[in-house]
Amino acid sequence: MIALFSLAVATLGTFPQEPAEAQVPDGPTQISWQRSLEDALATQQKTGLPLLVVVNMDGEVFNERFAGTTYHDREFIASTNKYICVIASPDRHSARDYDALGNRIECPRFKGCTCSEHINIEPELYRRYFDKKRNAPRHVGVTPAGKILYDRFLDRRMSVAIDAIKTHEGKGKSKHLANTEDVAEMFRRRDTMARSLLEQRYRKGNKDERSKLLKAAAKAQNDPIDLLRMGLRDPDEDLVGLAAIAISRVGGPNSLIDIEDALARISNDHVRRQLIEQLRKLGKTDSNAARMASNFESSKDQLARPWRNAWQDTKLTAREGIEAELDRVEAAIRGKPKNPALRLQLATAQAAFATMLMAQGGQGIGFWLADAERNAGKVEDESLEFEKKALLAITSWYQSKGSDAQKAMVEAMASGSSTREPDAWLAAIFLDVVLQITAQNAFARAQADNSVSLRGEITRTRTVLDLIGQRDAGLERGTLAGIALFEHAGLRAEARTRLEHTVQRFPASLTVHDRWRNRMMVDLGAELMRHRYAKHVTEANDRATAQWYAGYAALIAAERHTLDSRNIEAENAYADSIERFADSAASNEGYADTANHYAVLALAGRAQIRLQKKNLTGAAKDILRAIELRVQSLDEDDGLKRKPRSIGSRIQAALATAGKAELAEQLANALDQ
Repeated sequence: MIALFSLAVATLGTFPQEPAEAQVPDGPTQISWQRSLEDALATQQKTGLPLLVVVNMDGEVFNERFAGTTYHDREFIASTNKYICVIASPDRHSARDYDALGNRIECPRFKGCTCSEHINIEPELYRRYFDKKRNAPRHVGVTPAGKILYDRFLDRRMSVAIDAIKTHEGKGKSKHLANTEDVAEMFRRRDTMARSLLEQRYRKGNKDERSKLLKAAAKAQNDPIDLLRMGLRDPDEDLVGLAAIAISRVGGPNSLIDIEDALARISNDHVRRQLIEQLRKLGKTDSNAARMASNFESSKDQLARPWRNAWQDTKLTAREGIEAELDRVEAAIRGKPKNPALRLQLATAQAAFATMLMAQGGQGIGFWLADAERNAGKVEDESLEFEKKALLAITSWYQSKGSDAQKAMVEAMASGSSTREPDAWLAAIFLDVVLQITAQNAFARAQADNSVSLRGEITRTRTVLDLIGQRDAGLERGTLAGIALFEHAGLRAEARTRLEHTVQRFPASLTVHDRWRNRMMVDLGAELMRHRYAKHVTEANDRATAQWYAGYAALIAAERHTLDSRNIEAENAYADSIERFADSAASNEGYADTANHYAVLALAGRAQIRLQKKNLTGAAKDILRAIELRVQSLDEDDGLKRKPRSIGSRIQAALATAGKAELAEQLANALDQ
């Protein structure tokens, strides 16, 4: 049986909903906030207009009046048209900045910029213009030469700042507000208007028109990163490739996450080499780029013997085998108490019993680990040294003695010419601990200095994962720790591939599926994630389990599409989810309860879409089917915080309004259960 767990679609990535169409009105009806200080300063130099720096925060009365009233007043907006405007606010007003297709989601409070933009701009504004004082609301006027015209804050009347802005407005033309059909001009300008025009053109264009824009972006000098983000998340793989090529040519220090995104999505080796070469170029002056480039450099490593030797078959995989081995070794060691090989076997069996208790939630784990550590310490035979140190690494790690575990691990991994064939359980558990220690050390080093290269840890992790993969060994915890290191280092494509292999090894693991599904959501998007899960079903030995997880993946995808206002894709994904949960429940009775629970959420989600489409009969049928499946799920939230019962009530009201009294009554009676 698979336990119920919470949907959390809104936290799976950073791709928001479809923006409202047409960000380019005939005349400004809102302040034209620039997206970055770099854009603002470049535009200021082109226009000769002064800079208007605005600081605002939530919750304080004057801040709220400026944001809610003044900044929407047409006369005030007309004054700001003679400035190049930037806004700093520490508060987030939208959960995300981009949707699944790379479209920007503008801040609802300060339209024109995203929440991240008005948050991230503040430190540099503080450094340049705030005289070491942080205040809000605040309005600062700055000439193109950098002279402060006024700095209004802590005024008793809002009119003081408003009058200062009016008095010092620029005299030149507001070229940054000019509409244009000239694509070349759009690529020369850095202002919000030009960028919005480019993005709108891409959004409306066909494949050929989009291709031309992406090819032009590869030669642009205005850092058209938002356009390229749309290209990277385009459903068309050819356009994704063109966007990646463009980023490999024009991506700068502020585009490192986009280069990482491209490397996560692109499989073409030539394009990948171009992206990594761009990282190397940027790395000459940017330490973060240098670190990323280093993480992608390959290096060879080979595990020391005896770990790459053949492994002996083990009896230590189940309680019965472990207890039998303990009985055998304890009997033998009574006759040969100083035999180092027997002492090593005893310590190994005791450590195996401890890890079994960990997995089963048993008692006395510390006792067994301490005994294993004590017996391993008594092994005095140079030929057994590597295995002894491996046991000490295991026992120390599971007793939370990190430094001792690290020391023993290094000694167990030291190069040697041992011809011994270690017990398969010992080798697999030791390498699992190696992965965990290596990842922990890497994260600690990166936290202390985020510019350090993790190449050594990456190489070791890759070597260990390759070996345990070849031998169908390893545990879930260490494997996921190693993969987390790849993700942290930006090696997301490799992490995704290894997660897919890990799903094949642990096909019923909630944790492994969660990691794989989320990795695909971020790297590939909801639809490709759903389709990959469909392929997983065809490859799985246990169809019922695979269908359950594919149904859940389809439900996650449907909710992502709903969040992004892509109702056609959402309805298809909901239908996919419903069918897969039904198949899983029919194939394995143990999955029926949770499968039916999530099927109820999927049916309700589809019913909501059908309600929006005025398909009231179809919507009602979905809710009635949901009630038949699992009535107790009607009051559970889906990933979008909606309850099936509430959706059903809205459908019932719509039916009554539409004059479909009989069906409305049937649904009302069913919902009263």
